[in-house]
Amino acid sequence: MGDFNVVLGAHERSRGARNPARPTQDFMAFLDETHLHDMDTTGSQFTWVTRRSNHGYMAAHLDRVLVNDEFIDIWHSAAATVLPRISTDHHPILLTLQENADHAIRPFRFQNIWSTHPSFLPLVSDSWRQFVTSYNPIHRVTQKLKRLKATLKHWNKVTFRNIFVELETATAALAAIQLESASLGDSDERLMQEIE
Repeated sequence: MGDFNVVLGAHERSRGARNPARPTQDFMAFLDETHLHDMDTTGSQFTWVTRRSNHGYMAAHLDRVLVNDEFIDIWHSAAATVLPRISTDHHPILLTLQENADHAIRPFRFQNIWSTHPSFLPLVSDSWRQFVTSYNPIHRVTQKLKRLKATLKHWNKVTFRNIFVELETATAALAAIQLESASLGDSDERLMQEIE
């Protein structure tokens, strides 16, 4: 995390700020070679602002949080927020980490039920259309797939909750009802509980 003093493109600067091509290309090559990702931020679009008398208002996104794939796997719920400036020309960035319940890296598994949900295809399409900073086409696809993985994992938790925990709970309840039926004999009430 820090001031890298370079933008990744014209979208990261105001009209008055210069965008030399060479530093941008060098920084993008650095990100490719090191397999680092520029973490998305919320808050102000620009992290640096100045009002110089001879240049007028200039703003750019110079400060950023760079993360690697391991960070994303462990801290997938991390958030970076650009806070208001107080006494400098740079906005501070607040990195919020919420530790995952377990750090075990679990393999990603596509759930067929996802494709039946009406928000699934728009979610995938929106994730895939997001800008990726890479000149290497294979690396771009890899970054998009990793971002889609994180998006789908979060969406699954919100939309379907944890279906496996619910299945395990329902299976345990069914086993208890069936055990009771086996020891006490069948009754209409236990049969209805089992059906539910």
